[in-house]
Amino acid sequence: MATHRIAIPFVVAMATGVLLAGGQFGSAAGVCFAQEQDQTYHERLEYDARTGEWKEIAAPIPGTDAGDLAVARSLLARGEYPEARKVFRAWFKTYGDSPNRVEALFYAAENEVAAEDAKPKRGDVMQAHKWLEELLEGWPGTELADRAIRKEIIIAEMLLFKDRKQKIWRGMLWLSGKEEALKMLDRVIDDWARDTPVAEQALRIKADYHYLNAEFDEAETAYARLYRDFPRGRYTKVALLRSGESALARFPGAEFDSADLVEAEVYFSDFQQRYAPESGEYGIPEKLARIRESRAQKEYLVGRYYERTRATDAAVFYYRLVEQSWPETTWAAEARNRLIALGAMEPLVPEGGALPPPEAAATPVD
Repeated sequence: MATHRIAIPFVVAMATGVLLAGGQFGSAAGVCFAQEQDQTYHERLEYDARTGEWKEIAAPIPGTDAGDLAVARSLLARGEYPEARKVFRAWFKTYGDSPNRVEALFYAAENEVAAEDAKPKRGDVMQAHKWLEELLEGWPGTELADRAIRKEIIIAEMLLFKDRKQKIWRGMLWLSGKEEALKMLDRVIDDWARDTPVAEQALRIKADYHYLNAEFDEAETAYARLYRDFPRGRYTKVALLRSGESALARFPGAEFDSADLVEAEVYFSDFQQRYAPESGEYGIPEKLARIRESRAQKEYLVGRYYERTRATDAAVFYYRLVEQSWPETTWAAEARNRLIALGAMEPLVPEGGALPPPEAAATPVD
């Protein structure tokens, strides 16, 4: 291979292992194509993976199926996206039923994604998505289909995190494509790459989007699935941590249901058990202490409610629950005071000390 010199200004790696270079397309660019043909295509080489050798191949001929497609790809390789777009459009119109359609679909989509990535509103990522969907539905399991799935993830990331928009009415309007991006990720996760590392990546992107936008119900669901479906994957640690953080963030306060607190406690306890050396770094002990305080407060307030309504037996039940379940919390001390006031517990006698005055135990109910 060292004896071959590839003197071309650009190359594109084809799915077959071909290195392509090309000139311009059509009458407007025929001069450029002709100028480059002599100095470029006589040194065009193709790598044969079966033999491990490079061999010279013929130059593509404009005006033919393969030739026009090669010209379009060469423009894409140069970053001449508007010109490549015109050539791809002409190709689809002229060779719509060609066996090379799968390749044209992929690279036409890549052209739009690359144009939009280079500068906002210069590419049509939703059109790219439509081409990739056609490829995935018509040629599943192929090498280009695998690459198309990854391209779908890139489009979703652009719409979710790079504030790219979807083009409406030929560019008269540019609207958010976040909902469409989440649907793309769902198809990757559930249909096109289910149970693969690619699906794992798509699920992480979806979970992160919801988490960063404070959509904690959706975030907890996605992170929990990431942890459940890929227990030995790349993101188990962050999935477990953010599942707990999302559940904790959903808890509106001690006056409300504590189901979110219970879920968060399970996640953080699992994290502490699985990643014990790192739990302090992530503040897991503090989070668990906060959850215990909140759960104790929740049940203590229930006891206070029953005490105010003169349902003494129920109040005593909840005070004892707090005192026994979360004895290290401040609310356990408060619960003991109420139990003493209600005559359900004997006052604690300090060593060498006297009983507290009766009025201290008989604090009136709010």
